[in-house]
Amino acid sequence: MENEIKNITIIQADYSVKTISCDENESLLEAMARQGIHFRADCGGRGSCGKCKIKLLQGEMDPTEQDRKIFSEKELQEGYRLSCKAYPKTDCEIKLIEKDEDNIQVETFIGKHRKDQASFLKSQSEEDTGFFTGSGYLIAIDLGTTTIAMNLISIASNKIVRTYTALNPQRVYGADVVSRMKASNEGKLDILRDLVRKELCHGILQMVNEQRMVKGELKSIAIAGNTTMIHLLMGYSCESLGLYPFQAVNLEEIQISFKDLFLWDQKADREQNLSSSFRDLDLQDVPLVILPGISTFVGGDIVAGLLLCGFHQAKKPCLLIDLGTNGELALGYQDKIYVSSTAAGPAFEGGNISCGVGSVPGAICQVTIEKNQTSYQTIEDLPPVGICGTGVIEMASELLKAGLMDDSGLLVKEYFEEGFEIAPKIILTQKDIRELQLAKAAIRAGVEILMKSFGSSYEDIGSVYLAGGFGFRLDIEKAIHIGLLPEELKDNIIPFGNSSLGGAALYLMDESCRTSAKHMISNAKEIHLAEDPDFYDLYISKMSF
Repeated sequence: MENEIKNITIIQADYSVKTISCDENESLLEAMARQGIHFRADCGGRGSCGKCKIKLLQGEMDPTEQDRKIFSEKELQEGYRLSCKAYPKTDCEIKLIEKDEDNIQVETFIGKHRKDQASFLKSQSEEDTGFFTGSGYLIAIDLGTTTIAMNLISIASNKIVRTYTALNPQRVYGADVVSRMKASNEGKLDILRDLVRKELCHGILQMVNEQRMVKGELKSIAIAGNTTMIHLLMGYSCESLGLYPFQAVNLEEIQISFKDLFLWDQKADREQNLSSSFRDLDLQDVPLVILPGISTFVGGDIVAGLLLCGFHQAKKPCLLIDLGTNGELALGYQDKIYVSSTAAGPAFEGGNISCGVGSVPGAICQVTIEKNQTSYQTIEDLPPVGICGTGVIEMASELLKAGLMDDSGLLVKEYFEEGFEIAPKIILTQKDIRELQLAKAAIRAGVEILMKSFGSSYEDIGSVYLAGGFGFRLDIEKAIHIGLLPEELKDNIIPFGNSSLGGAALYLMDESCRTSAKHMISNAKEIHLAEDPDFYDLYISKMSF
């Protein structure tokens, strides 16, 4: 029987209208993603997070069991549905309820404590053996599970002249790497690959066009990302990543031309009018390097962070804590570096939080509760649209301080059922607090196990580099207050922004840095937390605030 295609007219959040096709065997969410309308689905399309809401205006689309768990009977009658579980029976007209998160705010270099970026880059180079001199530009890219960040760097000045940030469009298949691996292994690998390649192409072209580049000015591109993201970018199978003994297809440095990585689909290329742009700018032969990784769970993004933080030059053990979805950790210096990864989940980046958003304009990022009055600050001081990761951490600290939550994470009776309203229709629920507890317990337990394995105490640690793509810097005192970071290391903690992005720039710009990175990889030892007999007990104990 011939596959039946439905036409779906979509009224988007900005009131623009787009018509797409929907195959009878794909959900509405998948159809939108395939055709360039990116929507959050933190749960990976299981229908549990409620992020992919739409409203049916015309046509037939039966409510599902998952819809009935999320929406009231009145909302169902009004046409509210979850797009991840929606299979249109006829041509339909729908309205998107949740505004997609654009203009994501990410620390795109190395934190605000570094004012002179050029001198910092120079100081990290052990000798003057740069790959590039003269004029032209380089692009460094951090390919994160949640966010994508890019810097356009002037070779002549070593300064960043353009930035581009976006949410990773693959999040339509889940907020974490496990969900992405699962989707890949269920036949979605090509879709996941194409989604991220198109977003990277878009960002590169936007920066190139804004800078008014001419032929030959873009000299090279570097990409750093965790192992799963690189596998999906390259189109590698993810089957062995999630099964013991957890083997990657490739952890080595990848050198490839722009053309061979990005111009994979001439039809899609023509549809986006990309070929003429690439050809006119002579980008097709631009060399591109993908940073090598250490293991299946510790990828090139952490290698970049180690490089940027100067682990290869440090005189005392340093600690790197990357507060991303995967929660990577590194401890050591020079020839002795221990690394690990812990499943923190996406709470630090607003994922799996009922009113959570990325670090976008309007996201609540700072909160204070005094005398039963709640005040907050949003990114760019815009009307609140949700709460980002730093805001969730601040809320937990303030609730604890105000006595509205106990150290077990239990909200007082008044807020237990409905949650605490921070701003109109923006609520932090009991479930949200549990998500934060799971994330912070994973990080703290991981730090303790790594220090035990390394044989170090708090007194031995020099600098503690706190990395992650937060739009606004984390309040260290509040993070310590809820037990996310150790009190003993308070004076050593340095918020470092997106260390993956800065390290990718170093790897691209200087041969000695590339040599140092490969030396650190060869000397790195991975600690598997789950195999440590103390990890589970530590994890449970660190759940408390």
